Amino acid sequence: MANTPSLTKVLRRNEDIDFKNFIAKPERPAATGQYYGLDVRLDDWFTGEAASKSYGLMIRGDRSASYAATGDSNDAAFRMSINNYAANDSDFILRGANLAVANRSGGTMGRMEHFAGVQNKSGGSVPTLIAFTVLNENYGTNATEFGVMDVIARDEVGAGTTRYGLQIRNDDRSGVAAIQSALKVTSHASSGGFRELIDASGAVLTEYDTGTEVVLMKFQGANATTYYLVHDSDTPTVVEVKTSVS
Repeated sequence: MANTPSLTKVLRRNEDIDFKNFIAKPERPAATGQYYGLDVRLDDWFTGEAASKSYGLMIRGDRSASYAATGDSNDAAFRMSINNYAANDSDFILRGANLAVANRSGGTMGRMEHFAGVQNKSGGSVPTLIAFTVLNENYGTNATEFGVMDVIARDEVGAGTTRYGLQIRNDDRSGVAAIQSALKVTSHASSGGFRELIDASGAVLTEYDTGTEVVLMKFQGANATTYYLVHDSDTPTVVEVKTSVS
């Protein structure tokens, strides 16, 4: 970009570089198939010693007590906005975030995941505390599929002793009262609601006895007994609760 100064700075370990209101306007390089406005390379940086934590990017900030917000205010440690105005072909995909973590051949570790969490610390007060909110809005042409969240399980080895698509855990450690619902479904008063509470017609349920029984739900009763809500294709209009399934 003409008349735009460039900056190259090689940072040594524990060396800081300070910016005030930093604005970057990257140039598009020669065609390579992949382009990065900001390319942070950490190939030889994750070399921490035992019991260390290494972070490629850290954003920190505190709103001090002397700067109490009023009115319709909000803060964000990271805010992203991207808009499309081009008439792209049907193969084009726009993602707000594209995250990937991979364990390569020979790699071992205790856990891999993406994590997002919020905490209301002791002494804090907040009327609504939600760890993750997902919103999908459509006001235009949407010809094929509309959904809020698509969870994909793709276990090509099947070696895990416990496998699931979605797990919801009550993990409090203080013995407080039970949470009202593991899964809560609501709809706005002006909406059409839902036609089915759960649509599992596209799923295959593994059968238990001689190819006739499938378990719709497995749960623990108040007497600590494990129960099975069972559908038997021999009596297709009957749903039965059993204490065992062969």
